[in-house]
Amino acid sequence: MRLDMYIKEIVGSVAYWISPRGEVLPVATNHIDIVIKHPAKFGLTTKKIEDIYAFHNEPMGMEGNAREEIIISLLKKGFVRIRRYKQGYSLNIGKMSKKIKDILFDWSNKLLNTGIQGMKEKDRYMPVTILGFSDNTNKKVTIQDIANDILFEGDESFNPVNSVIIVESAEDFTYESRLLDNLR
Repeated sequence: MRLDMYIKEIVGSVAYWISPRGEVLPVATNHIDIVIKHPAKFGLTTKKIEDIYAFHNEPMGMEGNAREEIIISLLKKGFVRIRRYKQGYSLNIGKMSKKIKDILFDWSNKLLNTGIQGMKEKDRYMPVTILGFSDNTNKKVTIQDIANDILFEGDESFNPVNSVIIVESAEDFTYESRLLDNLR
């Protein structure tokens, strides 16, 4: 049987974490759950996460202020948070850098053309909102726009060195804080 027979069209909510190195991790539950279960892969400790939740007086895993603080800190480190809702994609980044543009370009092309872990986006014109927390990026485009390199400016083009890698679990993330400045 052919591989494309196994590819399912995305019709509901799908989520991804993308590491600063471009490792794409499909998220089966919610983004904070993966971080809590694998804190070291996100440059955190269980104690740090517990302290943030305690500061906000929220139970571990609650999707409230503590979650927001943790996710924003990860975005600033170069992680990308992606969620597909029925009405479109929400992409959260720290800032729009060349590395992020390359990652989003490759991610969108893989999702549209070959699929990611058996999921393929059928609607090429699905809206995408990109929000940057450090540089106030606020772009509204389509997934096809990103795949067609709309994020690149001037003579910028995709650098294959920044190709994304699909991983099976958060354990496959390669987190090395000393490398982050070179990856953004």
